[in-house]
Amino acid sequence: MLHSQRSLERQWGYCMQESLPTLAPSNRIATALAIGVALGVASLPVFERHATVIVPLIAVMALFVATLAWVYTAPLRWPSVGLLIATIPMLVWPTIHEMMLIPLVVSGYVLGVAFVPEVAHQRLGARAEAARRQYRIMAIATVAALVVVSLLGGLGSVVCAALPLCTDATDLAQLQNSHRIISVPAGILTLILVFQTVRTFGSSTPMVMWLAVSVVVLMTTQLLVGLGVATAVIDTTVHASLSLVTLSVTAVLVATTWRLVWPNKKHDMPTPEMVTIGDTVVTYTWREKVKDYVSLTKPGVISLLILTTITSMYITPAGMPSLALVIWTSIGGWLMAAASHSFNCYLDRDIDVLMGRTGRRPIPSGRIPGWHAIVLGFVLMIAATAILVLAVNWLAAALSFAGLVYYVLIYTMWLKRTSFNNIVIGGGAGAFPPLVGWAAVTGSLSLPSLFLFAIIFYWTPPHFWALAIIRAKDYANAGVPMLPVVAGDHETRWQIVLYTILMFIVTIIPTPLHMLGTAYLVMAIVLGGIFGYYAVRLYRQGTTQSAWGLYRYSLLYLALLFGAMVIDRVYFV
Repeated sequence: MLHSQRSLERQWGYCMQESLPTLAPSNRIATALAIGVALGVASLPVFERHATVIVPLIAVMALFVATLAWVYTAPLRWPSVGLLIATIPMLVWPTIHEMMLIPLVVSGYVLGVAFVPEVAHQRLGARAEAARRQYRIMAIATVAALVVVSLLGGLGSVVCAALPLCTDATDLAQLQNSHRIISVPAGILTLILVFQTVRTFGSSTPMVMWLAVSVVVLMTTQLLVGLGVATAVIDTTVHASLSLVTLSVTAVLVATTWRLVWPNKKHDMPTPEMVTIGDTVVTYTWREKVKDYVSLTKPGVISLLILTTITSMYITPAGMPSLALVIWTSIGGWLMAAASHSFNCYLDRDIDVLMGRTGRRPIPSGRIPGWHAIVLGFVLMIAATAILVLAVNWLAAALSFAGLVYYVLIYTMWLKRTSFNNIVIGGGAGAFPPLVGWAAVTGSLSLPSLFLFAIIFYWTPPHFWALAIIRAKDYANAGVPMLPVVAGDHETRWQIVLYTILMFIVTIIPTPLHMLGTAYLVMAIVLGGIFGYYAVRLYRQGTTQSAWGLYRYSLLYLALLFGAMVIDRVYFV
């Protein structure tokens, strides 16, 4: 069986006596159309000044793809369900559907560019211009990620009953694994894009709202269908068709918002309620209230913590975890971290009000009573503990709770206010998530899991000290003995270099100890070298810009490093 599978893999280019394998009746057709439509709709608005060149170029590329499809596909193969519905008059010769790529792309351009009224050049302030630029970059990145996911799904469309990843060592199975892995950040990007779109344009543009809602519905449906395909319950044709529709609708959303007037937030606001903060009566909408409660949990910080939890679950000796275990561990870990941050917001309310960076938080600004954070923290803590005990195991629950105690009691209540080593010792609080992930899969802790702890432990000081240098005046005003306040800027920069070296050494030790492979070692050296460059640059220049550079890269570094561990384990071991 294995021999025949490998033989089929070697003849992948000639399955079923054809130069292009089917794998599913029309998966590649749908993929080609989806990619064509997405690129046509999303990219052309960017280059609309060169439309006279771009449109013919896209048409030629579409004609080339259609010609290949005409030559290499069976004349009577059924197309995908979505295309059948879209082109009912052409049911007799399904191969003609490939020729629809040209009008689809051109129609996409007309819809996204010609039919959306072009507005005059807007004169925006620096902040509004930066927001619009970030939105457009995120929009293009989202469409690009969906294109990659669709392409990998078409190339590796094999029925694999294993979840969350295929366990086969074949190339096609690895393509399918890549499709599933990249689907996660692509889905997150899509949801963020939709959220930002609704938040930016609100209900002022009904068409945009409908497109945004459609993208969410299609993404959710596609996820459920993908799970059905993985378990051989649903045919891959349905998944390919949904990929086409989702990609196309997302691309149209991007092309539409690209040309709309960037909204003025002073207008079109929902009816607010009036609240009193101090002696001032201000407007306070229910959306702002929900946003404030969510901000108490610091979701931006939690996302990186949960990433280290999930990745650690995929590098244990126990093999691939079940999808249910990953989901429940992530939910429990997220809620426990959210609880610890809620307690932190309450305990730090007296110093937050003295710092410009934190003075606008809900509690110091008076928008939310402090005791609300306490209640929220206890509710989240109890829910997290229950989930981890019932759905994971006692050890994972105990480690997650220990991380909360470490962060709230040892760091927030003690070290942060009394010692300049607060970040050095307190950094252990952020190193618990990989231990939770490891324990969730194996039910125990071992030496490799302790190295995961050590990596984050030594990563925390250079990461946080870079921000502390920037916010040194705030910490001084609040009386917090951060290292830049106590020892000065120069000594802090030197300590950043030293801890970067220690962190680099810890990150490469797993390979000599045969915990991880050579591929991880190479990636760790490259990523660590870049980290070292930013640290040395900060030491030499001592500017705010260089401090921001190190701080931002350190966030990316930790995510990529733990991702490198998974890549090494999944693809090279």
